Amino acid sequence: MNIDVQQTPNPDTLKFVLSFELVQNGSIEFKNSAEAKEYPFVQKIFQIGAELVFFGSNFISVKKNSKTQWGEILEKIQDIIKNDFPKDFKAILVKKETSDDKDEIFKRIEEVLELKIRPAVAMDGGNISLRSFVDGVAEVELQGSCAGCPSSTLTLKQGVERMLVHYVPEVKSVRAVSL
Repeated sequence: MNIDVQQTPNPDTLKFVLSFELVQNGSIEFKNSAEAKEYPFVQKIFQIGAELVFFGSNFISVKKNSKTQWGEILEKIQDIIKNDFPKDFKAILVKKETSDDKDEIFKRIEEVLELKIRPAVAMDGGNISLRSFVDGVAEVELQGSCAGCPSSTLTLKQGVERMLVHYVPEVKSVRAVSL
């Protein structure tokens, strides 16, 4: 198995790019070992010092805890992915929420996120999800390498907010929420 390790803007997160599809139609984030009970190899990654594991379309982002150095765990993570990743793995299909109950502005915000913002965020090993839109404020959740990234506030205000305000004039500001 070929693994391309890439740095992200978050110094505590690395992106492990694989040569096959992991997730269709979205992403999956594991915040602890218990959430990864279906994936023993992910649980092993938590055991060696990860505090977040994120599956994107063809990559795994791993955020280490701040006490651990990459030199201590990088090779171990690569070995876990190479040796413990299921041989019969089928891409995970993430079911999208139906947008029938969402209003037109929410749908337009989602469209801008999908077409203009998520591809760039995924290149850095993360994702952004729209949680709500109330009184001109779009509340989003940052996932993967974006969660806790030192430059996430700048990206949120100068990138995401600027883009959403431009394409969806009803948006006045963007705020990150933690779930």
